[in-house]
Amino acid sequence: MAIEVKRKQKEALNVFLRRFSERVKRSGIINDFKKSKFYLKPKSKNLKRKSALERKKKSEKMKFLKKVGKAK
Repeated sequence: MAIEVKRKQKEALNVFLRRFSERVKRSGIINDFKKSKFYLKPKSKNLKRKSALERKKKSEKMKFLKKVGKAK
C-alpha cells in the first residue's frame, strides 16, 4: 500500500511534512506495522493446558504458604 503525496508549488516544507504525516496516519499503515511487529504465535491446546496447571499449582502453593505464615 503506497501513499503518494506531491509537494504543491510554493508550499513550505513543514506544511508538506504535516500533510504527509496526516495522510499516513489516516491510511493506517503505521498501526498495521506496529501490530505485526510483536506478533505472538497462538498457543496450542497442550501448552495452554500445561500453563493452566502450572498456575494452579503455584496458586495452591502460595495459599499453603500464607496459611502456614511463611508468605504474605
